[in-house]
Parts: sequence; structure tokens; C-alpha cells
Amino acid sequence: MASALARALAVVDMTKASKQDVEMLKKLVVEFKDELEALGVRVDDLDERVKVIEERLGGWKMHGELRFDIRNSDREAPEPDNQAFVERARLWFERYFGEDEEMFFRARLDNTRTNTAWQQFYVTMPFFADTKLYVGKFLAWEEMAPYYLGGDTAMPETGGFVGLDDFIGDRQVEALGLEKAFSMGTVRAYLAHPWVNHQTTINGGGGHATIYGGNWGAWELALMGAFQFTEQFGFDIGGHAFIGDNADDGTPPATNMIGFSNMWTLWAGLRFNFNENIAFKGIFYHQQWNGDVFNAATGWQDADRDSANHWRLVLDVNQELLKFTSLWLEYGQMKGGFMVPTGLDGQGAMFSSTLYSGVVGNSYGMVEDMKYWRIALGQQWNEKWATHLFYYGYNFDTMDDMTEWGLGVQYTYNPSVKFGLNYVKADWDRLGDDHIIRFRTTVTF
Repeated sequence: MASALARALAVVDMTKASKQDVEMLKKLVVEFKDELEALGVRVDDLDERVKVIEERLGGWKMHGELRFDIRNSDREAPEPDNQAFVERARLWFERYFGEDEEMFFRARLDNTRTNTAWQQFYVTMPFFADTKLYVGKFLAWEEMAPYYLGGDTAMPETGGFVGLDDFIGDRQVEALGLEKAFSMGTVRAYLAHPWVNHQTTINGGGGHATIYGGNWGAWELALMGAFQFTEQFGFDIGGHAFIGDNADDGTPPATNMIGFSNMWTLWAGLRFNFNENIAFKGIFYHQQWNGDVFNAATGWQDADRDSANHWRLVLDVNQELLKFTSLWLEYGQMKGGFMVPTGLDGQGAMFSSTLYSGVVGNSYGMVEDMKYWRIALGQQWNEKWATHLFYYGYNFDTMDDMTEWGLGVQYTYNPSVKFGLNYVKADWDRLGDDHIIRFRTTVTF
């Protein structure tokens, strides 16, 4: 009986088990625990699989994350020097529901210094031909994380590494999505039409504030496949399009604005694991768009572009190989005019503090060709202590180059509380040096 149970647990689809199946499996695992262990079956692993089902049947679940920063910034350009603030607060609400608990709801409430809003609010459900339907506001692609620094690397909780993120999918979309899982990978697609509110004026208190929208205002179509052909070889391919007249990037029309009738981006990524500790990754984006650019000094100008490309190559080495540190080596190039729907903000201290001067680019794209490289190292000394250091360089065609380097230490007080102390120095001759010291407390529950 234990042998039959072990074989059944090896092939059963836990995500489709009914309440009765869950209760039966749980009782059988408990009853035949000793016999399963005698057969060499790891009962702990089985318990984990059954635990997943129990959580699915347990009603409402809530968990959260709080980041509190104390930061000192010393730069030549005017900026507040000292700040203590809630950098991010998030609450997740989740529940499985339906006749056999086959439908799933998730909502994520984010609070920042500027607003509080639902960043995720969606439902997934089984659909035709063994597909899964997404309805609501959800993260576009999670499969792209291996290609960017900070996606799968050490200590993102305390800001250890920040790099150029996934340019297409690392953002929330209000859409209808479809997912199909195969033995070798997953295919996803979605349809959206972002809403743009270019200008909202709020009067009161003797003054007013003008808020500009940040969406693109066009039909948005996307399709992506993430495939793992062997343990060593993985391949990702996708396409994304904004289609529609009068679409734009949502920047204030009084400064610089991109308007276009359509924009297409195709990409292909390759992942090759030499062994369990060394991986080579590369991704290439090809983009075409046509439309106009509005500049406060020159007005609207035609900006049709045949193409704008971006590519990067990465060597990713785990700490298990080098024993004392992990290693991330990256080199990439971005052609001027390449548009980034996810935005360039938050892409490191230099980008977030100096890039948007109207000289290098706007929030969504570069106006000059850029070459960049990154070296990042992370050290996990034990369960409590970890350290990191990095050095980035950005080279432009005509403007001054800029560099950024940093180091930090993270202490895990307990599984729910982490502390991180980070120092970053960004150097750009155009605006001077920027020294940032930040102490971050991260609480998860």
C-alpha cells in the first residue's frame, strides 16, 4: 500500500486535487509514514506537497511586506540630504475558490510616499483546452527575471543589487491574459488598453497640483513563450505591440513627449547552464516605432525609426563554485530611441537621481546610444550575515560617461526581519557626485 501511495503522490497533479483528495492523501501519508520512509520516500517532501494543497483550501490568506529607509544623500545638485520614510508597504490578499477550489484570487495593495493603490487585483481560472485565464491587473511576465540583475540574485530585500530590469514585462497590466503550460515550458499572452489621463488639476488650499498620467494609451498585445528543452538549455521568445493612433508615453506635454501610431518589440533570450553553478544568458530586443516627438523648444517633430535594438550578455556564477562569493558579469548595448514601457526609473542610484534631466532621456527611453557593463558579487557567510558589492559603468556617444559603485551588508534577525546597510557612489561629471547611505529595515509577515 505504501508503494502504491508513493507512486500516486509522484504523479498526482496537486493543483487539481479536490478537497476529498486532499483529506485522503493527508490521512494516508500520516498512516503510512514509517513504511514510506522505509521505501526511501522523503516524507518531508510529501508533507510539503500536501501542505500546498491545505493552504489552497484554507480560506483567505494575507501576508505583507514593510520597508523602512533611513537615508542620507550628499550630491552637488540640490536635493534633501536626510530622509526617513516608508519606502514600500505591501499587503497581499489571496484565496482559492470555486466548486473544487480551482479558481484563484490575488490582490496587492501598495503604499508609497505618493499614493496608495491596488497594484494587483486579478482572478485566474481554468479555461478551454487546459489553459488558464487571467482577468484583472497582474504582472505581465515573471519568466524574464533570470536575465536581469536583481531578478534572481542576492539580497533584493535590502537593495543589494539594482540593475536594468526587464524592459517589457516587469510592470502591472490591466488585461485579459491566457496561459498554457506544456511539458517543456509555458506560453502566455494578454490583451490590454492602458488608460491615459494626461492632466488632472486639483485645486484647494490656495494652490493647485497638476498630475500627469503614465500609461501609453493604445491597444497592447503581447505573446511570450518560456521553454526549458533540457536541464541545460532554455529559450525564451516573445513579441509586444502598442497599436493605435495618438498613443504616447504619458509624459507632460510641456516638456518632452513621445507620440506614435504603433510600436513593435520582438525579443529572444537564451539560457545555458554549463552545470548547476555556471550559467550563460543572453537576450536581444528589436524594436520599431513611428510617430512624433514633442520638445518644449522645437515643438512636434517626425520621429519615424527603422529600428532600435538592445542586447545584453550575462555570465552568472553561484557562490557554491567560488566558495566565497557569487559573480555576475554583464555587458549590454542600447540604441538611442529604444523605448522602455516599464520605465527607466529605479534602475540604480545614478539613473534614478540624474538621468531625467532632459539631457540624456526621458522616463521611458534614451536619446543617445549607450553601452554599459556590470560586475556584482554577493557573499552569503551564514544564515544571518551576507554582504555584497558592485561596480557599474555607462558609456554614451557624446556625453560624459558615468559610473556607479556600492557595497553593503545584510543581517537576518529572524525569518521575518532583515536589516541592510548600503553605500552607493554615483559619479557623472555633468551633475557631480552622488553619495547615498541607506539603512533599510524589511519586515515580512
